Amino acid sequence: MKTKNHEIKARQTRQGWIDGTAGGYRFQAKIYDEGSEFGINESRVSKLWVKDEAQHQAIMNYERGWDVRPKTAAHRHLLEALLEYLEALPTADFWEEIAEGQPIPTWVRMRSGDEIPALMAIDCTGWAKVYDPQTRLVYKNLDPITVLDLLESNAGGQ
Repeated sequence: MKTKNHEIKARQTRQGWIDGTAGGYRFQAKIYDEGSEFGINESRVSKLWVKDEAQHQAIMNYERGWDVRPKTAAHRHLLEALLEYLEALPTADFWEEIAEGQPIPTWVRMRSGDEIPALMAIDCTGWAKVYDPQTRLVYKNLDPITVLDLLESNAGGQ
């Protein structure tokens, strides 16, 4: 996803952490379904760590309060872009609604380059299994951010 001049790529862990890159920096964040007094500006983001890999140091760190504040205008713009991105990620309500219309037909690219039909079953947390419709063999498991990207790309292609 591109936002405010930053290309953001991320994955989500089973524990709800977001791990990714943005504008050449590595980041990790913990978000919740609702904002709170502990979030950045009372947002859903309660923890955010951004590291400059070249300098081997954190350029910002927030854990229910600022430990390392963004110091430059560029870092503040990066923070704005990350907050916009993270706040836009779906909540449990979204995934519960999506999980009702299962399974979703899709395709899997094999090592040979061939694409074969498959089914994608998304659970109420956003995690999905892509599997063979006849044998039920699971080809891959997808994290919620990857599933969201796939859903958005399929909606754009129709």
